[in-house]
Amino acid sequence: MAQIKRLPDAELRVMQALWQAQGEATRPELDELLRQDTDWSATTVLNLLARLETRGFVTREKCGRGYRYRALVTQEQYRQEESQSVLTRLFGGSVKQFVAALDGGNALSKSDVEELSAYLDELQKRGDGR
Repeated sequence: MAQIKRLPDAELRVMQALWQAQGEATRPELDELLRQDTDWSATTVLNLLARLETRGFVTREKCGRGYRYRALVTQEQYRQEESQSVLTRLFGGSVKQFVAALDGGNALSKSDVEELSAYLDELQKRGDGR
């Protein structure tokens, strides 16, 4: 797959709803999921889905009188690409600088640090050449 482009917040919210629906949903099903935190009209959701289709994030197939939308990019793929982009753009690729920024903003609790430490220990034990 080609490089995944960063999505504007509104399009990302639609993708999050689609991922929440296990990667496949009709527009009314997405409306229901999006209603929890947006007041978007059906037309707005359709416009966002059309943009996502143009960008290659979703595909659609006829389903009765409407369409069923399917994610072509998984949440994990998007997270990996976006994480790498943030790391490169804001921190010059330095994970240490990223973690230091979180620590400087008091975003890391003691349990976060312990969880991160355990994860790094696990990565080191795997020793898979990373």
